[in-house]
Amino acid sequence: VGLGRDGRIDMPCDRRSSVPGDLSRRGWELTEAGDADAALACHREATGLPGAGGRTWFHRARSEQRFGHDAAARSSFGRSLAASLPPAEAKEAHFQLGKLQRDAGLLAEAEASYRAVLAIDPLLAGAHILLGVVLRELGRLEESVEAYGEGLRLNPSVAAAHYNRGQALLSLRRPAEAADGFRAALRADSAFSLAQEALGGALLDLGDADGAAEALSAALRQRPEEARLHHSLGKAHYLRGRRQEAAAAHAAALALDPSFAYAHNDLGNVLSDLPGREAEAHHHYAEAVRLAPQLAEAHSNLGTALKGLGRHAEAAASYSAAIRLKPHLCEAHKNLGAALTELGRPRDAVASFATALDINPQFWPALYDLLDGQQFLCDWRGREARLRELERHLDEWHSRGRLGAGPTERLHAGLAPFHTLVWPVSDKTRRRVAL
Repeated sequence: VGLGRDGRIDMPCDRRSSVPGDLSRRGWELTEAGDADAALACHREATGLPGAGGRTWFHRARSEQRFGHDAAARSSFGRSLAASLPPAEAKEAHFQLGKLQRDAGLLAEAEASYRAVLAIDPLLAGAHILLGVVLRELGRLEESVEAYGEGLRLNPSVAAAHYNRGQALLSLRRPAEAADGFRAALRADSAFSLAQEALGGALLDLGDADGAAEALSAALRQRPEEARLHHSLGKAHYLRGRRQEAAAAHAAALALDPSFAYAHNDLGNVLSDLPGREAEAHHHYAEAVRLAPQLAEAHSNLGTALKGLGRHAEAAASYSAAIRLKPHLCEAHKNLGAALTELGRPRDAVASFATALDINPQFWPALYDLLDGQQFLCDWRGREARLRELERHLDEWHSRGRLGAGPTERLHAGLAPFHTLVWPVSDKTRRRVAL
């Protein structure tokens, strides 16, 4: 109620009317004018009249939705559908109800609403796409990818849908398809920096460090103040073998966010590869542990830094902490064994090496240390079978022309000709290792 220009009282609704449609139309006019109280009063009055049908409830729901009365709007859309609506308005009611249900965390109900939309109009791209969103949030990733795909077949220009489909594919560990999705998002919107970042992450998963660095650099040009992007770029540079650039990127991340534990950990990894920077690496690993005490890899890396500084007891404690947090971290078991060897505890060391191999039977550095430890203790249990497995593996790599190649060098770091002089292996194996 308010005063008109002539000083008389204006009534928001024409209460002389007993026709729900008249009041409903007046309510929508007031909604369009932004008068929430008057509009909702009209709609409530309209739906309270005899003969109020689905359309009257539908218009009330739209008004309630416009003014943020979401719970009331969900109820009114439900009443409108129960009272029956023409197909076009029923489709819209199900669509808007699905959005409200998803916003309220009612995901199963939202799925049902979007499927009801598609039963009316199977060619509505937006409903397929929003169904994909809901299915992803329900953890049904394969169905989500399928729903996104159908929506994008109908309307390939929706960059956000390509992006979200790519994220679902990443969760399914399908990074190559995810990368294609992120590229499609960028074709639809070349300024979509989140898609650039996601493409960089997918390419890192695929081992394409150069492509990842290019994508992440593009994202950084739009969001230079985001520490996470600098950190990801640092990981890409590290995989490219560009240690100085990697260190600079991680340092930039820490300048923006000094509490970024993963950046401390990864900067430590870079610095540990650079001559004379072991103390700095130790500092960053210690910071990572302080900031994220649940990060098992940081404890393990701190142990390696301490071992390099000759602080073997502290190193063993760090490796043990990593194992408590992540019992299947086989490198921590192997490195704990190395620290225990330095502390004069060869039997405990052999047990740690054996545990590492139980977790990963082809973790060759642990095998070399185990064989050395058994040699020292004159403990031959399981030795013959392990040596035969090593020889079989070397034969396989040699037949593929890979012996001495980069990946083999990493797998067989620590395997030296002197090992084959003390281990009972074939002359063929001795020659291959020596050459």
